[in-house]
Amino acid sequence: MSIDLEIPANPPPKRWPGRAVLASAFLVATACGFDPNAASKSAQPDTGMVQQATENSLNSVNAMNAMNAMNAMNAMNAMNAMNAMNAMNAMNAMNAMNAMNAMNAMNAMNAMNAMNAMNAMNAMNAMNAQLGSGFSIGDSAVAAVNTLTTSDLSQLTPAQIDAQCPVTSINVPYGNSWIQYAIPKFNALTAVFEKVVDAAGDDLVVNVSTVPHRVYAGFAIACSNFVVRPVFLRPHTDATGSSWNRPLLSYEHDFDYMCLKFVDPSVGVSKWFCGGGDLAEGVVGVATKNTSPRTFFVNNFTWGSNTWDHHWEYPRGLGSIANRIDPAQQTGFAQDYAWNLNPNDYHSDGSSKALEYIAAVNVKTTTNRNGVKISPFNTADIQDFIGANPGYSRIDARAQARLRPSEMNQGEVETRSCGTLDNSKCFNYFQYVDVLSNGLIGTGGDNNNNDNDGNGSPDPFGVIDLMVSSEYVNMAQTGVCSWQSDWNLPQLQSAVYPNVVDWSVPPYNGQALRSLRLPTSSYKVAVSRGSLETQRCPSWQLCSTQTGSHDAFLLPYDGNWSLLPSTAVAFTYNSLLPSLRVGIAPAAMGFLCGQPVAASRSDGSQADWWICAGAACNTSAGSWQPACMNTNKCTISMSDQDLYVVTVPPALEGTISSEGAGPELGWAVQNAGL
Repeated sequence: MSIDLEIPANPPPKRWPGRAVLASAFLVATACGFDPNAASKSAQPDTGMVQQATENSLNSVNAMNAMNAMNAMNAMNAMNAMNAMNAMNAMNAMNAMNAMNAMNAMNAMNAMNAMNAMNAMNAMNAMNAQLGSGFSIGDSAVAAVNTLTTSDLSQLTPAQIDAQCPVTSINVPYGNSWIQYAIPKFNALTAVFEKVVDAAGDDLVVNVSTVPHRVYAGFAIACSNFVVRPVFLRPHTDATGSSWNRPLLSYEHDFDYMCLKFVDPSVGVSKWFCGGGDLAEGVVGVATKNTSPRTFFVNNFTWGSNTWDHHWEYPRGLGSIANRIDPAQQTGFAQDYAWNLNPNDYHSDGSSKALEYIAAVNVKTTTNRNGVKISPFNTADIQDFIGANPGYSRIDARAQARLRPSEMNQGEVETRSCGTLDNSKCFNYFQYVDVLSNGLIGTGGDNNNNDNDGNGSPDPFGVIDLMVSSEYVNMAQTGVCSWQSDWNLPQLQSAVYPNVVDWSVPPYNGQALRSLRLPTSSYKVAVSRGSLETQRCPSWQLCSTQTGSHDAFLLPYDGNWSLLPSTAVAFTYNSLLPSLRVGIAPAAMGFLCGQPVAASRSDGSQADWWICAGAACNTSAGSWQPACMNTNKCTISMSDQDLYVVTVPPALEGTISSEGAGPELGWAVQNAGL
């Protein structure tokens, strides 16, 4: 579509005199994929929210930030220094963090003290049924090269480990491209755990908050091709001590801490750091195609002489999925850190929760940042009610959820901060169905998702099935997020259901009715985004720290330096984050740091796109850089400050060069009223 604009024939407005050099204090030009924050971006661990759910869930899930951020720093961030451990001479004498070659056979030092973790049969059976005997990495596989200055990782800080030893990964051909499978550091475990004893042969016991714990040593892939021996603590939970002697079982807190020894960077001393969590089945990691990640989940893999078939789940990461909700606290929705999908458990109809657990791992880790507010659900309770009552006039999702309190139901509304000055916890999950999964693990297939082996699982080996909303399809088609097209992910189908009670609307009395969008495609677990959330795109590389959204302003000018109407330029997609400045004329929208700001000239005309971030952009001291030149569209990575984008005809390039970008474009920002 083209738009004819009537431009008044006014003389060129007055501009600041002087000449300025194009500064680059915080920017580096890279053509149309301009990124003002490349040096500051990295993924983050999934830390979630700090407040426990009261009635509804505020599910800060995600990610693959627990997966994409696969470094030692993230393991340490989930742990605290354990003084009881550091006081144990037997543990200090044990060279647990001395790196061993992953190809060598890993055996317990004392076979009498070794025990194998029992498989949690529901989860393992579900994976075995799909994956058979798992997969094997041949002896010829070469791990990523490391530059470790010592084989004793306890003498390094987590940051040094990250700098010197890359994540363990392998590349596998897939169609006309490659897929990289990567495993988070210190996360893939064997089933062998050895009880630690002191010099007299007695069990080594440490007290954690007055609870006695036996100490066990396991095996974990640390990084590259190295294996270390993390320590696990087993609680004494009954008076007879039988809890210490029964077989180890995943997802039951038979181990409640995993410990690693690093140099504490704050004091320069090597310490044991322990993080709460639970032993879990299989190995979880990231499969990446191009720059787009997805979750893989395998029952086991063999590398050399060793089989890896367990992983560790932290409570504010994947551990929240299997975490049970006390029946007295069940409301029919997930809690912040409890989804009640323990794969050892069964639904009231006798069916296993294993496939839903696998599906939940997938949808929880499909993101590009932590703190995303999502509502997971595994029932179709609203749709079932409407199907049985086609003439309904209203439906209260909370009342429906109370009929199935142990499940995660549809139509959640968050109201914890409603009626206060803070509306961050006052919203619904009605508008944006995000992704869904059936917990099916891929066993092969080609680049077009064709099921070549006829087993109904066309995804690459180990990669969990996923369907995505139309938002991902649209973002791929407009070049904003290639994730859906990189993997050829199918689009989910959905429908809108009217007259659903929205408890987040004033006066918060259940009288407001809204329409609710729900998937009509089949699923084991689906998630909807909160109404205040921007899009999730796993292939986006957002900044490692976020200070909330910032505004991007589009300022179009003609060849006479006359400000054009705001409709002369347009954002390619709606971030759903409103501008923090109200009542301004230029096109403006909120974005997260690192999120792509994509825009185009409405009439398709060619333009030069100049950008500046920060408070000085409306002065001659602003640091301006050319982002995209002589093109009708541009994609820019959002700064951690307000971003100003001035578009001018290419004919003005000489003027800007001679007069200076700061004076010329700083005036343009001020002239627009900013």
